[in-house]
Amino acid sequence: MVVGIQSFMDTCSYYIYTSFTSFNSQNIMKVLVLPDIHCRNFWRKAIDNNIGKVEKVIFLGDYLDPYPNEFEENPDSMEGIDFYDDYTHMLYDIINLKRNEPEKYVLLTGNHTDSYIWTTFPAASRTNRRDWERYNEFYLEYLNLFNLVWIQDNVIFSHAGITQNWANIVWEKLEFPEDEFPDIKEVAQTLKDTPLKNFNSSYQFLIGNISFYRGGDSSCGSCEWADIREHIHKINGAGQITPNKYEGIYQVFGHTQLKKPLIFDTWACLDCRKGFIIDTLTHEISEC
Repeated sequence: MVVGIQSFMDTCSYYIYTSFTSFNSQNIMKVLVLPDIHCRNFWRKAIDNNIGKVEKVIFLGDYLDPYPNEFEENPDSMEGIDFYDDYTHMLYDIINLKRNEPEKYVLLTGNHTDSYIWTTFPAASRTNRRDWERYNEFYLEYLNLFNLVWIQDNVIFSHAGITQNWANIVWEKLEFPEDEFPDIKEVAQTLKDTPLKNFNSSYQFLIGNISFYRGGDSSCGSCEWADIREHIHKINGAGQITPNKYEGIYQVFGHTQLKKPLIFDTWACLDCRKGFIIDTLTHEISEC
């Protein structure tokens, strides 16, 4: 979390919008979304209580690197967990869900995942240097089970969301047609369809983009690093947010920890230590 953002988010009004835009979709479904885990255990209860209500379960990444203060401030979410634990057992529990039902579960990466996969990737805060090699071996062994981005109908799921600015950069670097306007969904589809093991230096460089909001020097953050403020067009004096518009798509992401979810008619940030169910047609989102 960037210094100052929590006070900013605490003063923002909390809105829920439901979009009823009709798409030519063949696979409308209910999806259980599990935002940033960070060694918490909320995801277990969310799956146990809702697995029969949904067709797919999507983890939004960031499985490791717990917040030290959370053991005192949010003891329920860290019950039975010690800050100095080896969290490999938790990773195996999540991996086994995917291995047993590969079509049901989607495991996305996050900036706290990438820093254990690629040595060229910027280290995330709280990266565990002591156990880095162990976690690196784990992720490399199961790399084929993870995705950077997922698309379900016209809903794009990623760790931090895809901004138009970053899509423009990807469009240019990966040599999409120069005479076409950079399309976020086409960029997302390319990232979804490219196995992580095939990510060359160009891909790694792009997903390592960090804007000044998160202490970087790039013009914008990637789908792993974009701060929530990069998805906001403006905030008025009353704290009411006008979100960025993403034509023809809806985005769901985490990455910026909040006390309450921010849900708009074009995107939703759900990083608040609990699971949510989204209808991929209406974009109606409910806490579970």
